[in-house]
Amino acid sequence: MSFVTNLTAVQMRCILYLLLALVVADGILSNFLVSQDMGYELNPFLKGLVGGESLLLLKVCGTMLAATLLWGIYKRAPKAAIICSLSFAVLYTAILYWNTFAFLLAV
Repeated sequence: MSFVTNLTAVQMRCILYLLLALVVADGILSNFLVSQDMGYELNPFLKGLVGGESLLLLKVCGTMLAATLLWGIYKRAPKAAIICSLSFAVLYTAILYWNTFAFLLAV
């Protein structure tokens, strides 16, 4: 776990950019799967937005807000911000894999 405390500000920015890319990719893939009737949205808060352009806008704005907050936390408590950012990146990687396998199984 010592690698967590050794991440620089540049590496933290890269993690936040990765998180943004993962969330946007999840939104694009979710929109595609639902609009092609290859899947459905499990999140009850996003169920009404899937299939429209507002989902992607909401995901981008929400992720940029979260990244800004995580960057602010990083300045005060770097270890906590890094752990949270990495956890979200791992979570969204798993979600993206889930959606990718749903697409591959539907084809």
